[in-house]
Amino acid sequence: MATSQHCELKYTIKTYGCQFNYSDSERVATVLENAGYKPVKRENEANLIVFNTCSIKQKAEDRVYGLMPLMKELKKTNKKLLVAITGCMVRKSSTQKSIEKDPLVETLPEVDLVFRIEDLAILPNLLLEASPKLPLELRKEGDGDTLRNYFKINPKSVSNFQSFVPIARGCDKFCAFCIVPYTRGRERSRPMSEILKECELLVSKGCKEITLLGQNVDSYGLSFLDREEKRFRSLKPGGKIYFTRLLEEVDKLKFRGLKRVRWTSPHPRDLTDDVIDAVAHLKTQMPYIHLPVQSGSNAMLKKMNRPYTRERYLELIKKIRKKIPGCAISTDIIVGFCGETKDMFNETVELFKEVRWDMIYFSPYSMRKFTAAHRTMKDDVSPEEKRRRWHVINNLLHEISLENHKKFEGKTVNVLVEKYLKGGLCEGYSEHYKRTQFPVKSAAEGKKLIGQIVPVKVKKAFKWNLTGELKK
Repeated sequence: MATSQHCELKYTIKTYGCQFNYSDSERVATVLENAGYKPVKRENEANLIVFNTCSIKQKAEDRVYGLMPLMKELKKTNKKLLVAITGCMVRKSSTQKSIEKDPLVETLPEVDLVFRIEDLAILPNLLLEASPKLPLELRKEGDGDTLRNYFKINPKSVSNFQSFVPIARGCDKFCAFCIVPYTRGRERSRPMSEILKECELLVSKGCKEITLLGQNVDSYGLSFLDREEKRFRSLKPGGKIYFTRLLEEVDKLKFRGLKRVRWTSPHPRDLTDDVIDAVAHLKTQMPYIHLPVQSGSNAMLKKMNRPYTRERYLELIKKIRKKIPGCAISTDIIVGFCGETKDMFNETVELFKEVRWDMIYFSPYSMRKFTAAHRTMKDDVSPEEKRRRWHVINNLLHEISLENHKKFEGKTVNVLVEKYLKGGLCEGYSEHYKRTQFPVKSAAEGKKLIGQIVPVKVKKAFKWNLTGELKK
């Protein structure tokens, strides 16, 4: 516990990257507030600024580096300011005073400490090492398992009606382009009882929508098995993988008020029929699946170390659409990966035209250190060609997204209202994860609807959203 001086401790967290990072930031907030810190919105009000970072692309890291001159200026006027970095950019938890330092600490004098998110439970220790006069007490590490201690931290939810719940950390897939196994470590699943306990607590506080998070959610539970079991595992007829069992258990919380369960992201190799069946039949499951493909070329998938084929992916899409009619499907695509020829890229374009995804999250390939691609391949697609391919996908997305949205015109969707916008509009997401807006009579009415699921009749479809009217 902090001393009576704890009111002088103020923090702010700047989060970049994926939903996992936003979930992590909620746990960082819990640890800091338990130590006596209070949240503030602006950097110039804080004496601790935490950057929760992403390193999937160089651009994401450059954003953080670009903020360091501002940190240097803030430190001139606030001598007590500490700057911390966590997330995917960090390799080793350390401070400027540590004997063994993370490269970030050595190269960025503005940064006082960095910590791996798995080491979050000992963040107060690192703060004290960086600034011994802080009014904090050292926290005991408990069983010594820092990752387990991380999972035991109850997050400070930003929203009382929506929450992210991590079910595993790390990844064992080692895609050639991906840095995650090197930043977040090998895959470790969280005990199901622990996940359910956190979900139950959230629902008891009014949470209506939970998103389960993992680098590969459908491989949840494999870390419970030994190597031979993983290698030879096969589902018996009617069998269910761990992830399906988890979805079934979380679904039981519908009796306590849980309305929606989403999850991200699955891996095509591990997506089984029983998971698709669960989405089709469980009350809390939404008709939306994000299924990353990365490329439509078998040769490129092999080079990326994505152990499935174009044909296998199309088979999964066919099953999803047969069992879940109207299911919205999104994906991830990388353009210009090492050795991608124009013919390989065209195979991706043709796959897009065949599948007609509702949304694509795509970007030009960015070489990352420590990955297999960095060690063994050349980034040989020119920046100009990457941009050209990006625009081809982007133009096609504009066309197909509008086409998919048009299907909702005249229909009623159920929207979980997330915010009230200036101009008299409420905004939220439908079952199919379509951003939907509708007018309200007043700001008071709009704010009252936040956190509620309401029926909206769609009047007009646009490329990136739907608009309609609230049904009374």
